Amino acid sequence: MLRQLLTTILLLSSVAIIHGVPIQQPFMAPEDHGDIWALCSNPSTHLLRGYQQGVSISPDMPRTGEPIDVQVKGHLASDVTGGLVKIQLNIMNMIKINKDLDLCSVLRSDVMHADCPIKAGDVTLNAKAFIPKELPKLPLKGNVQITDQNGATVTCIALDFKLQ
Repeated sequence: MLRQLLTTILLLSSVAIIHGVPIQQPFMAPEDHGDIWALCSNPSTHLLRGYQQGVSISPDMPRTGEPIDVQVKGHLASDVTGGLVKIQLNIMNMIKINKDLDLCSVLRSDVMHADCPIKAGDVTLNAKAFIPKELPKLPLKGNVQITDQNGATVTCIALDFKLQ
């Protein structure tokens, strides 16, 4: 069950398959966010800068027993050849999850179907997963930070929601 929860969280943190995007758009402001997520730490230092209206999560509120799709369009400042996905979550403020995962392994997972390196430039990130109905419908809060091979923050996502 922990693996299923971590897969769902990784999906929401928007690491995924990379495709070129030819047209640059205005970037998201630090105050831009969705109902269940926001950028954390200092977004101006993130290597991945999302475009305005460039984040899509469907459905808007994750539900057990249903698929979830995440798409992020943005600009990656430098090549990412490796790194970590650092997960720090609290479930009901009682259960703490602290886990570091290899970024390239996450990209190669069934949810992502991608590989390293991720080239600098305009990118579209896509991911899709099924949220098992067995997951408890509990409040979840925490951060998922993705760092590159040098320890620089690619992105940091703060999550705060209850599975429906």
